[in-house]
Amino acid sequence: MQIFQPRDVVPKIPRLLFSKNFDFEFELLPYRASGISRRKAANFFLAGLNQYLFPARPLGYPVVAQVEPANICNLRCPLCLTASLNKSRPPALLAYDTFARFIEDCGDWLLHLIFWNWGEPFLNPDLFRMIALARSRGIIVHTSTNGNVVLDEASAEALVDSGLSSLVFGIDGATQKTYEKYREGGRLDTVLANIEKVARIRRRKKASFPVINMRFVVMKHNESEIPLARELAAKLGVDYFSLKTVDMHPKMGDELDRAYAPDTKDYRRYAYEQNTYLRKAAPFKCMRPWKRITMDAAGYVIPCEYDYLNRHAFGNIQDTGALAAWKSDRGGAFRKAFHLGHNNFYLCRDCTYKNSVVDDCVVEKQIIAKNKSEWD
Repeated sequence: MQIFQPRDVVPKIPRLLFSKNFDFEFELLPYRASGISRRKAANFFLAGLNQYLFPARPLGYPVVAQVEPANICNLRCPLCLTASLNKSRPPALLAYDTFARFIEDCGDWLLHLIFWNWGEPFLNPDLFRMIALARSRGIIVHTSTNGNVVLDEASAEALVDSGLSSLVFGIDGATQKTYEKYREGGRLDTVLANIEKVARIRRRKKASFPVINMRFVVMKHNESEIPLARELAAKLGVDYFSLKTVDMHPKMGDELDRAYAPDTKDYRRYAYEQNTYLRKAAPFKCMRPWKRITMDAAGYVIPCEYDYLNRHAFGNIQDTGALAAWKSDRGGAFRKAFHLGHNNFYLCRDCTYKNSVVDDCVVEKQIIAKNKSEWD
């Protein structure tokens, strides 16, 4: 979980400095940040030093952000920590003005915005405006949806026109019977229709974006439908089909691994003790409090998305601004006690990345259709 791996970045330095482009991967998909100023490039390397020095007050400014458009959802997925199930924080939709202030604070430095957290992003009526604002600052924007949203022709056009870089549609089953076992309250036919609509409008507009990724979270009950899901992806004309390991948070129960871990070992996040579902210990080093800035739907800057109770918020953007909160004394005190994730903070103790045996939560991708995008 380093900010960057030197072996990956060093060969790209000439292109970054002279072509002002930087190629990277996120969840196995390729991206290209373009038009990078010398100032932003210098900050990129300065921020990278944090992964070696671990200062209480980070060097430079964040190059990656995770922002929560909504903490509510229209489905009831049993392993999700959304506010729809977790009543510890009030339901919230990120206000456009709050997001605009965040971009004003951080936009000069960000390369990549992950625009989701514990909720359904498309429930925020200002989502496309916010995406367009971030894209106007040259930031790669990546979001996701469960697809069970009202997406008429006008909305789909607005989505494509927003300039969104990539969009994940979550489909965890190829038949309604299997799909609804996890996506409780969802309709597979609605999701498929929305995927087809976005792909069709993108073609009609001769647009390259958003890159469409149909994602399948592999679980015990649905792994047999992976081949059928691949066929659906090909018929719908998406760009990628990807497989993700299931996120099993200990807070949600003691028998999760037995119930949800797939039988196919290549699709598991963890290795288990023989004849059990006890997770084997694996090396773990977390740099999230240095690696990215995370803001929830209420405007709180938090250490990472797993602080879903807001117990360790560094500050609120309305009070201090985003960067001031990220570099605040409260943030510094947290980093000093963090120990690279080896501590007794609830968000770290229950972290689902701990003991993971895979480098990325997404373990497989398949190119379905070659999209002539700006990073080809």
